[in-house]
Formats: sequence, C-alpha cells, structure tokens
Amino acid sequence: MSKPMSNKSQPMIDAIESVFPGTKEAIDHSKCPLCKASIDKTKFRDELSLKEYYISGMCQACMDSIWGVQE
Repeated sequence: MSKPMSNKSQPMIDAIESVFPGTKEAIDHSKCPLCKASIDKTKFRDELSLKEYYISGMCQACMDSIWGVQE
C-alpha cells in the first residue's frame, strides 16, 4: 500500500492542511497527525484499522479515542 494521503489530489491536501495544519508533514515523517506519535504498522488492531491509517494517517490510540473504542 501507498503512504496515507498519497491518493488525494493537491486541492484536497490543501483543504486538509487548512483545517489541520501539519498533517502532510507528520504523515511524511511516519507520525500521527493528531498526537505526533511514531507510527508502527504492527500496532494496528486489525485490517480495518490499518485501512483507516492509510486514509487518515492516525495511530491506533487516536482512532480509538475518536471513535470511543475502549480495551
């Protein structure tokens, strides 16, 4: 799979950056765009979480926090 956001158009990336500044840079450096934690792809709970990572670049902890998942 490609890196997160690699399938997005430049106007879409620009729109994301206008709302969430630093997202592209964080993802380019394998960091979560929300908490800036280093991404370890082996830490994702399941295939669905890994797919979400490729969409948003978020780490598992931030995904869990946003969607209210508790372990």
